[in-house]
Amino acid sequence: MTIAQVERTAQTTLLATFFVRDALCALDAAGVQEVIRLVAVTPVRHASDEVAGVINLRGKIVTLLDIGMVLGLGRAPASRDSRVFIVEDRTEFLGLLVDRVGEVLEVDPELEEPLPVNIPAAQARFFRGVYRANGHVIALLNPITLLAESRT
Repeated sequence: MTIAQVERTAQTTLLATFFVRDALCALDAAGVQEVIRLVAVTPVRHASDEVAGVINLRGKIVTLLDIGMVLGLGRAPASRDSRVFIVEDRTEFLGLLVDRVGEVLEVDPELEEPLPVNIPAAQARFFRGVYRANGHVIALLNPITLLAESRT
């Protein structure tokens, strides 16, 4: 491997992609602890609509957020394709419920584009930008805003 190839590899980002309804979204894979199948969800009384409930992850209670509800796309029924992205937020693990998982893509951070202007402001605040890869537009979520909004 040449020095140029090493530098190019060091400058790429891995995106963990997933679908929320028909929208292809992504998180920086470095922030994803693991991806699991949807397990039994215990409802939480008086929780906000975005909270789908809690799950038990190897003895730890994990709050499960429905990303579709956070983005204003409505609740989707759980299916065998549903997955949970486990992320860490301030020493606490949270689960992000998505409709189905996509692939992990390697992208050049310099190719990140601004959000299209036709995205409603209510949704746009949850995204950092978009990438174009394999003929798709991938919306990159901003986990800090997403998780902060779910705590209010």
